[in-house]
Amino acid sequence: METRDIQGKKTTVRYNHEHPMWETTSFIYLFNHTLCDLCRNDIWEYKDLFFECSKCLYYLHKSCGELLLYINHSFHPLHSARITRLDNITCCYCDKSYPNALMYSCHQCSFYIHSSCSMIPIPIISCDNQNYVQYTCHDCLMTLVERYDGVIINCFACQLPLSSGPAYTCQQSCKNILHKECAELPQKIEHSSLHPHHPLKLQISGLRSCNACYKRDCRLIFRCEECNFNFCTECAFLIPTVRWRRHNHPLFLMERGWSVDHNCYVCNNTQHQVHQVNDEVHHTRSLLFHRMEIECDLKIHFLCGPLPCTIKYECHVHPLILVDSIKGDDSNECYCDACEDTRNEQFRVYYCAECKYVAHIHCVLNEVLKALKGEQRDVELIAVGDARWMMPNNDVEATRRTTFTLSNIMEALTEPEREQLRNPFDLSSLEEAAYKREYETKREQSSRFERKADNQDIQRIQNLFNLSASHFRWNYLDEFKNFIAKEGLKMEEMYLKMNVVDVEGYQVPETLEPVLRTLLHKYGDLGGDSSLTPQMKSIGCTLLCIVLDRMSTTKLEDITKDLLLQWYFYSRGIRKITGFKIAYSLREHVKKLIANFVGLEAIRFKKEMVTRVEKRIAEIEELQKELETRKEDLVKLRSYGDSTGTEFIKDNIHQGLELRWKDALEGFNF
Repeated sequence: METRDIQGKKTTVRYNHEHPMWETTSFIYLFNHTLCDLCRNDIWEYKDLFFECSKCLYYLHKSCGELLLYINHSFHPLHSARITRLDNITCCYCDKSYPNALMYSCHQCSFYIHSSCSMIPIPIISCDNQNYVQYTCHDCLMTLVERYDGVIINCFACQLPLSSGPAYTCQQSCKNILHKECAELPQKIEHSSLHPHHPLKLQISGLRSCNACYKRDCRLIFRCEECNFNFCTECAFLIPTVRWRRHNHPLFLMERGWSVDHNCYVCNNTQHQVHQVNDEVHHTRSLLFHRMEIECDLKIHFLCGPLPCTIKYECHVHPLILVDSIKGDDSNECYCDACEDTRNEQFRVYYCAECKYVAHIHCVLNEVLKALKGEQRDVELIAVGDARWMMPNNDVEATRRTTFTLSNIMEALTEPEREQLRNPFDLSSLEEAAYKREYETKREQSSRFERKADNQDIQRIQNLFNLSASHFRWNYLDEFKNFIAKEGLKMEEMYLKMNVVDVEGYQVPETLEPVLRTLLHKYGDLGGDSSLTPQMKSIGCTLLCIVLDRMSTTKLEDITKDLLLQWYFYSRGIRKITGFKIAYSLREHVKKLIANFVGLEAIRFKKEMVTRVEKRIAEIEELQKELETRKEDLVKLRSYGDSTGTEFIKDNIHQGLELRWKDALEGFNF
């Protein structure tokens, strides 16, 4: 056995082990599965030297023993990280997790990095006199190579492939390579649109997500430590250019958005929820409209968002108009004339009414992006539902702009008016409690018509399909009539910060102006109680326009019962506090929507039940096949020893049965 004292070497400091440890190549551990006391793997796993403390039978792989007990890592400069063994913790460098992994950790900061990843060289940022950064790797400045012709590798900063062209490389020929444009960045930036509160500082870090495009593997980022805001090097220099009538701030167009987890401001669904992510969604899922301020954070699917209302497509002679939906031919099949593939009628398309020509949005994407980037001038942008509020220019009267916000109008309300918003039906505490009890009773009664995954499904679907008009009115609809929103008629925070406009004596936030104009054009004066103050008239009109605007962007297929409860309550409440006649008409319309919702629920319920029963039948059929196989096996098993088997087996079964209660020397001649 070869041995030597290694105690005291810096590279072998391990925990607080008090005894000297020896390096050995003994083969006696090859067969007894001795474990390394650090990584808990077999000590002979690497068939190499290992360290041994013979006094307390403490063993370490050579590679484990040479790990430092503590390290200071550039990803985590605040504290030292200690070596430990952890199960299934994600590494901040490789974004992977393994069972029983050796990791350096700082539990206080939730910093974890695999011991192997901790040894990967990380470029270090320094700054020259002009605020531009330099990169050091292996203690040497990374140098600019005018033409990189090495193996295709991802840029350390943007994680996109780098195969040729100018690049910054490490002199030690390691894998740290940077695109020239990714490397030549300022150390600090101030971005009035992305993050106006603090400057953003360039830093190298573990894998972080960009707060703009949601890319997850960013290593070189502009970061605000105070707000925990991160931006990749591409998004940090974006400028918001997309102006939309329904929002008072310009939006960013993200061309490589990575997230599908956020609710769209327009349709209120995630991309996963858009009807099982149709192929048309896949084609544009990386595109996203975004506004990312603390007080104003919204995301909009590309297919739902503000797109040019008309485009000129090179493959069609006439301009194409953006429409929310176009049905197919008499066969109920929908096709795109540009790609001749099927399309889903729930999604917007570009359409030529004269030629009946229809094109997917993704089929004319180049033309759409040109308009969004300003290459086509004077093109109006509209989102889902906006077309309902568009009026001919000659029908639009001049708007009087004001210098005050909706919040100023709210502040001018009297206390009785504020109480009206909180309690629009002027209910006493006893009356309100009675309403809530009645609501719970009616909710329990109507629950027998709702979809639930339990053993009563067949009975529930029978109840739903047997629902009569009278039962709908007295059972299902009564639940809506007794619903009282906890906060009353609440104004959304977003609208309070907006400046208001005066349209024919009605004051509403500027983004709701098209909705109000359409109402006034169709119905004339909204009427209302003569005792209404200008402030209450403005608030009631704003609440009405908000409900109508939200309804215009919600497809019937996407309506939920909770949404209907809110709409019904608001239509009743607005009618109560203002006397607007249209609020009564809106309430009656919501009643029809509730009935339509019940009809769609019946179809959805039936479809779910058919799928569930078909699946269960298939499972039972498989069990039936197994049952038949087991019956055949049972017959075979029972036949063994009676009429089957060789003569040898039969003879020994017979003898064994005769002798089984004798001792083992029976038949042996001494």
